[in-house]
Amino acid sequence: MPKQYARAKLATSTDVSRELAKLYREARSGRIDVADASRLANMLSILSRILSDSELEARIEALEQRGGLH
Repeated sequence: MPKQYARAKLATSTDVSRELAKLYREARSGRIDVADASRLANMLSILSRILSDSELEARIEALEQRGGLH
């Protein structure tokens, strides 16, 4: 049976950073296999980029609506 992991709030870049730090600590302490941690860290990295891109898109849209960009 696969290991069960607690669900984490991952709605912001800060949330993802906290989860990545937790994952690192768990791998360093041996509570999670390093290979599993590496795969999860990769997914968190992808999620972080997606969140960053979404935030940037929202900022650009807000500027465009205010007439800040043409």
